[in-house]
Amino acid sequence: MQSKVVSLQEAIQEIQHGDTIFFGGIVENRRPVAAVCEMVRQQKRNLVLLGTCSIPGDLLIGAGCLGAYRGCYSSNGAFGISPNMKRWSEAGNLIIDDIGHLDLSLGLLATMAGCPFIATKSCLGTDVLNPAYDNLDKARELARNQDILPRKKYQLMEDPFFDMGTVQLFPAIKADVCICHVQQAGEQGTARIDGSLTFDHFAVHAARKVIITAEQVVPEEYLRQDPNRNQIPCTSVDMVVEVPWGGHPGQVYNFYDMDIPFLQDYAARCATEEGFQQWADEWIFDVKDHEGYLDKLGASRLERLRAIPPYGYVPRSKGGM
Repeated sequence: MQSKVVSLQEAIQEIQHGDTIFFGGIVENRRPVAAVCEMVRQQKRNLVLLGTCSIPGDLLIGAGCLGAYRGCYSSNGAFGISPNMKRWSEAGNLIIDDIGHLDLSLGLLATMAGCPFIATKSCLGTDVLNPAYDNLDKARELARNQDILPRKKYQLMEDPFFDMGTVQLFPAIKADVCICHVQQAGEQGTARIDGSLTFDHFAVHAARKVIITAEQVVPEEYLRQDPNRNQIPCTSVDMVVEVPWGGHPGQVYNFYDMDIPFLQDYAARCATEEGFQQWADEWIFDVKDHEGYLDKLGASRLERLRAIPPYGYVPRSKGGM
């Protein structure tokens, strides 16, 4: 197989306006922040985000790139509710369609297994199934490829096998594009994740196009020497991009810890529209690319975040924040 390694700019150019996208990682762990900053620079529009919303989704919202969000989590972890998400949703400027936490992983699993839906009881009795909050049709109207999103949010039926009562049929989750940030990837697309896999190993099989950004691009032969540590096969990957520190200001286990002062500054400044625009000018538009972003951060700041073996992060006893 030929190398799938491309530049970050080339990979993001493959994303079209109105695409339905899924980001790997969760909260501030292994989030594809560098890829999202490039999406903002390229001014993608009317995107539909699936999954969980933390800094990557919040950046897209603040920059006017996101039109709809179908997910189950909207927070920057310990740093509070995602500020742009809060402001835009309260103003009615963002389509939001809530799905259950467990249903997210089950929906991705269904797609990976080739099933159109999966049966669950996880959201019975909750407002996730309240028709008054069902905004799937609005999200579907916005999507470039409407067939990516299901025609119904759910279907209730009685269990025909064990008489266990009402179950919810939850449709499979599909995406136009999945972007996962990992620790290591081979030039042909094999990817290795250290620590929590979250939903990445499901999501790559649920998307029509998969972009892997990695801290390191290594020879495929190296990864195949220990294949049980590889979670994403090369056959599911379309493009590979080497992006060191591509998850900053979040953490990437075994590589670097989260940048707490940076995250605190983001939460404070982006509480207002003007504050976010100033932040975006400084950290996205006034730097040409990811390399410029790293230059602005500075080597000494990044080195203080570098993970210390055997912890995989920086303990407070070792100078962690």
